[in-house]
Amino acid sequence: MNLLRIALTLCVLAAGAAPAFAQELLAVARRVPVASLDSTLPAVPFDQWLAQLGGVPVSAIQWEVNDCGEGGDGREAPTCVEAILRLTADTTAHASLVVAGIDGRRSTPAIWDLSVGAGYSFTGFKTLREWAAYVHRHRR
Repeated sequence: MNLLRIALTLCVLAAGAAPAFAQELLAVARRVPVASLDSTLPAVPFDQWLAQLGGVPVSAIQWEVNDCGEGGDGREAPTCVEAILRLTADTTAHASLVVAGIDGRRSTPAIWDLSVGAGYSFTGFKTLREWAAYVHRHRR
């Protein structure tokens, strides 16, 4: 299954066209109600909430299916969908949702990682609310 995950990631990143399973994972992540990730936030689809938060159209959000940053050294890893918002020329906000387990089976989307990268420096956030406040303050 790890080989399948690597192949999916390479297809998404290199070819720009995702196989059906990766497309399904992307759709699930985009549609997940934000309130299911953090009960203090609204029950709107994740992609629409991100666009409003970042002050950008939904089409400006970059999406990718990846190994949650864990499988590069050959270890098995869950599968994440990562949303990337460009805040400035050298600053991006990253929200990763785990969408499938190590076994490759779909799971209920949940926050895996929240960060902001500025140049070569990354800052992590513990909660979606904290990350969202930072993104809102630093959006274009």
